[in-house]
Amino acid sequence: MHSSKKNRGLAFVTMGSEEEALSALKNLNLSTVNDRTIKVDFAKPKKKQPAVPSAPVEKNVVFVGNLTWRVRSRHLRELFASTPGVQSVEVIFHTTTPRRSAGYAFVSFSSKEEAEAAISTFNGKELMGRSINVMFKEDTVKKNKSSDSEEEKLEEAESSEESDS
Repeated sequence: MHSSKKNRGLAFVTMGSEEEALSALKNLNLSTVNDRTIKVDFAKPKKKQPAVPSAPVEKNVVFVGNLTWRVRSRHLRELFASTPGVQSVEVIFHTTTPRRSAGYAFVSFSSKEEAEAAISTFNGKELMGRSINVMFKEDTVKKNKSSDSEEEKLEEAESSEESDS
């Protein structure tokens, strides 16, 4: 899709077998659908970057949460454009509704210092009408584990209060 309303005019179809794919190619290529001539061909694999052996690179990945479902990687690239060291931006999408963001993304930086600077600069900033959360990826795991244990403690306290009464 070019946007939520304009179709790009292409699709990928996975066939059950090579024979089915060859039959579709033979029977459907240059046929007419809704007054449009369609082209059917085998998908070409993405060109792979040549593997260059290098020293292990330390990942400095930042979690960006509380994103609106409309956000795309380009919006985050624009937001973080003034921040040095941005290596990649990836918005995570639902598998069931691929045009809808899952509400979070990951941004990789070339150094820990640059990632820390981005966290202090952008945590709590507004993007497309929502206040975003920015933290180290590892902190989200710790936060989730600590909130789970806090919930367990609350449940234990509530059940002991019930048994006391």
